[in-house]
Amino acid sequence: MNKELTPLDQLIALEQDTRKYGFDWPDEHMVLDQIVSESQEVRQAIELGETQERIREEVGDLLHGVVSLCVFCNYDVDEILTDVTKKFARRMSLVKEAALKRGLADLQGQSMDFMLELWREAKDAEKA
Repeated sequence: MNKELTPLDQLIALEQDTRKYGFDWPDEHMVLDQIVSESQEVRQAIELGETQERIREEVGDLLHGVVSLCVFCNYDVDEILTDVTKKFARRMSLVKEAALKRGLADLQGQSMDFMLELWREAKDAEKA
C-alpha cells in the first residue's frame, strides 16, 4: 500500500483492487446485509461490555462495510463525505438556532426526546 494515501484512500484502493481480482459482492443487497451484520456485532460488543479495543475493531468493520458499499456502487467516497458533512453542519446550525430561540445556549442536560425534536425541526426546515 502507498503510504502517501490516507487510510480511507488505502481502503478504497484495496476494495477496488479486490473487485478487479474478482472477489466481489454479487449485488448491493449482500453488501447491505453485511453492514447490518456488522452493526449488530457493534451493538453486541457494547451490550456484552467488551473492551474498547474490541468495540473499536467492530466499528472498523462497520466502516469498512460502508466503504465497500460506496465502491460497489461506484460512488466517490470523498464526495459523499463532503456532502454529508455540509448537510450535518447545516442541520446543526438550524438546531442551534432553534435552541437559542428557546433560550438555550447549548443542549447540555437536555433530554434525548427534546434533542430529537430539534433535529426533526431542522430536517423539516431544510426541506421547506
